Amino acid sequence: MNNKEYDELIKEIIPKEHIFKNIMISFFSGGLMGLLAEFLSNIFISIFNCSINESYLLIFITFVLIGSILTGIGIFDKVLSICKCGLMVPPTGFANSMTSAALDYKYEGFIKGIGGSIFKLTGSIILYGVLFGIIFGFIRSLIL
Repeated sequence: MNNKEYDELIKEIIPKEHIFKNIMISFFSGGLMGLLAEFLSNIFISIFNCSINESYLLIFITFVLIGSILTGIGIFDKVLSICKCGLMVPPTGFANSMTSAALDYKYEGFIKGIGGSIFKLTGSIILYGVLFGIIFGFIRSLIL
């Protein structure tokens, strides 16, 4: 079997994606995530009597916690297959990549396994997030 025959066989087996349907699912599931964030913001402001900026931090922490728990019990990927990219907003996607990397090496122990692997996938996100935050903060301070 050559490469061309193999490609034709794969095209027959793999179902075709409906791009517009996936876009709409991502749009609405992402909108529901935003609605949940707004709901949590109102709850955090009323219960903890915090400012809106402090409630954003609590929402981020809550989404990371939810994403990590769902990844840890094996549900996140199933929910992701339904919600598509709408669930991969930064906090939950960050939590999923961090927790899944840690779970891959959990059998090596807490130090070498989980501790050494938890930031394998997210280390670059943290590094470049901080780096570009500093660069753009400096540029903004020059402009204003």
